[in-house]
Amino acid sequence: MAVRPAAAADASVIASICLLTGDSGTDATGMFCDDAALADVYALPYLEGPGGFTLVWDEGEGVAGYVLGTDDTRAFQRWFVGEWWPARPARDQRTEGDRWLLPAAADPVRMVVDAVDDYPAHLHIDLLPAAQGRGAGRALIEAACALLSERGARGVHLVTSRDNRGAQAFYPRVGFTEIGGDGGSVTFARALG
Repeated sequence: MAVRPAAAADASVIASICLLTGDSGTDATGMFCDDAALADVYALPYLEGPGGFTLVWDEGEGVAGYVLGTDDTRAFQRWFVGEWWPARPARDQRTEGDRWLLPAAADPVRMVVDAVDDYPAHLHIDLLPAAQGRGAGRALIEAACALLSERGARGVHLVTSRDNRGAQAFYPRVGFTEIGGDGGSVTFARALG
């Protein structure tokens, strides 16, 4: 089996995958004030935050993808803006990407979608191209949903960019339904048993 819990030693490769897939599934290198910013918002906090989890796809040759999230979005959001983000290095808005990423990171309700009461958990999944189309995404999603069910979460949601057509096609194939969105994003959710 290629799905395993992340270890502390996986943090740097998780950050790298986040960056290499951070532009709607493609490489986001150079889009932000520094290449660590994206992982500081969307990946590394889940290794430490309340209710957080990180599972990785590793076939023995190194991590090629991950799914991460939390079983309690509200608690995680409070921790993120109260503790995690203030402890990160100060960053200046220098790029177009910074103009949305940095204010979004400080937004006290960024992760709290309208349906959070019905779908209190949330997740993010990223796979390098070599791991795509071979069942890794499905395996990671199913493992995450099983873990969240064991923890008592009744539902999980995720948000993806409207530009990420591959993700929008993938999520319905693994049991997610589109429940909302705005001009730049789409929200999907899945009930957990």
